[in-house]
This record gives sequence, structure tokens and C-alpha cells, in this order.
Amino acid sequence: MDSSSRLLVVVRHGKAESGEEGADHERRLTHRGQAAATEAGRWLAGQLDRVDLAWVSSAARAQQTWAGIAPALPEAAEVAVERELYLAGPGEVVERVRATEVPVLVVVGHNPTLEQVVMSLTGDLHAMRPGAVALVDLAAGRGRLRELWEPPR
Repeated sequence: MDSSSRLLVVVRHGKAESGEEGADHERRLTHRGQAAATEAGRWLAGQLDRVDLAWVSSAARAQQTWAGIAPALPEAAEVAVERELYLAGPGEVVERVRATEVPVLVVVGHNPTLEQVVMSLTGDLHAMRPGAVALVDLAAGRGRLRELWEPPR
């Protein structure tokens, strides 16, 4: 990666258990969701040589997804677990991505926000199943989808 390029790694949390009303933030990954996170980490290990910042939703399922991915990757320079990402709309996430000028940014969050973030940055809509990972090359605020990985069904 040259010094002017930036990579955004968009990770939708893995499959989560159904939750009771009002307990959405505490929903955890299912066994399938945990397995998908591990597989995503293995795949990402072949794609990334660094992680400058991981921005992770404070929801349990997003934190578990990051915990499943992270061991396969180079250690992140910084990990920020924030409720703001759990609550954020696509415009807020895009604004933060554009303002965060690190070479490799990983965002672990939720749909439909993440699909809309990818669409906003690339101009194309890509469905992201639970556990999916989109690699978006960023240049001058515009993005290009490099690759979309999805866990096996």
C-alpha cells in the first residue's frame, strides 16, 4: 500500500441470537456467528499487513466479532469500542471514516448502516450478510470496492 492510499475494512457482525425487546445491545453471537468471525480473520490475514485503528460498536455481538477476527491479524495500533457506532447512521459513519486519516481502518458494526456506508463511498449497493467483510480502497473521499467476502452458509 503506497503512502497516499487508504483502506477501509467494513465488517458486519456475525449471526447473532435473537433478543428480547430492549436487550438488543446485549445480543451475543451464535456458534455460526463465532465461526464466521474466525473465518473472516483467516481471510483478512491474507489481505492486511497492518491495522491502524479498529472502530468497534459497543454491542456485544460486534465486540465478539472483533474478538474472533483480531487474533489472526497484526495487532491493531488502536482499538476504540464506542457506543456511538452502535447508534450511528450511515452519514455519521462516512463522516468519521473520511475524518480518520489512517492507512488501514477497520469498522465493526451493524446493518443496514454498513451496507449504506459502502454504497455511499463506492456508489454501488452490495448486500452484506451477517459476518461479511468489504474492503474499500479510499482515494480523495471516493471509494472503490476491492473485494467482498462472505462466510459460507
